[in-house]
Amino acid sequence: MTDGRDRRPAPAHRGRGVASNPTSRFAELEVELDPAELEEGDLRARTRYLDDTSRGVITTNTSPDVGFGASLNPYRGCEHGCAYCYARPTHEYLGLSAGLDFERVILVKRDAARLVEERLRSRSWRPTVLAMSGVTDPYQPVERKLGITRACLEVLARFRNPVGLITKNALVTRDIDVDRKSVV
Repeated sequence: MTDGRDRRPAPAHRGRGVASNPTSRFAELEVELDPAELEEGDLRARTRYLDDTSRGVITTNTSPDVGFGASLNPYRGCEHGCAYCYARPTHEYLGLSAGLDFERVILVKRDAARLVEERLRSRSWRPTVLAMSGVTDPYQPVERKLGITRACLEVLARFRNPVGLITKNALVTRDIDVDRKSVV
């Protein structure tokens, strides 16, 4: 028996891992989804790519709970949109939502390869296995066009610095040749 109320879930944004875009816990303002961002005929919001002007791309940690000591993240946010992703709250530090913003506002580190090379050339660098990418997938769909991850791998290969990749994208097979091609 039912009381007549509609209990169906709200329609999800097609192609996204979550159905809502809660306000960041750090935000002072709440922003509603702009209807102009919607594609005609569906609720899918377009992905926006913003330049990330970080001055470094290699992050280290000493946490016993993390299985690596250093990581390289060419992107922030992840268009794959896994609802279970542990990295979603990192977008809140940018004033964005851990919901849809995490999936549709991707920060791109266009200078990542140059920054990696600078770090590997520095006297303080001690070669260590880099986890690529400890926070978000290094093979975002836009990687096919931008090639940032590939450029970083080429630098790492030239310096013979070991790297471990974490991805769910088959695009990783595009870069199988990097080690053989870059190391002479």
